Amino acid sequence: MPGFLERDPQRMPLNWLVGLTGRRLSQYWEQAVARSTALSQTALLALTAIDEREGRTHREVAESCWVRPATLTPVIDALEADGLLTRQRDTVDRRVVRLRITSVGRAALGDAWRGVRAEFRRIDPGASPAEEALIRKYLLTILSGLNEREGGCDHSG
Repeated sequence: MPGFLERDPQRMPLNWLVGLTGRRLSQYWEQAVARSTALSQTALLALTAIDEREGRTHREVAESCWVRPATLTPVIDALEADGLLTRQRDTVDRRVVRLRITSVGRAALGDAWRGVRAEFRRIDPGASPAEEALIRKYLLTILSGLNEREGGCDHSG
C-alpha cells in the first residue's frame, strides 16, 4: 500500500499528490512572476483586481488577493508611487477611498500577464472542458472541507 512518504508520484495517495502539486505550482508561480515582471506577486494580483473592477476599496482588493489589508498597504503605496494606480475619495462618502488603475498600470499589467502566461504554457498540458470540470469539482470539494474544518475562509493569506 502506498504511503505518504512514497517517492513515486504514480503511487502517492491522491491527496498527497494534490498537495505536492500545489506546493510545486506555487513555487513555479513565484518564479514565473519574478521572470516576467518587476511587480511582486501581490502587486500583480492587486492591479488585476483593480483592473477587473475599477474603484474597489483597499479592503475589497485585499479580499480578492487573499491577504490582510495591512499586508496590502505597502504594496498599494508602492504602486501609487510608481504611477500604476491612484487613490480617489468616494464622491458620496468621503471616508471611502477608491483605487483606480492608470494607463501606465494597465500597460504594465498586460505585459506582466503576457509573460506569466507564456511561462505557464510551458508546463500546462491543457484539459478538456469535461476534465477541467472534474478537477475543479474535486479541488473545490477539498477547499470546502478545509474551510469547514477551519471555520471558514477569512482571506488572510
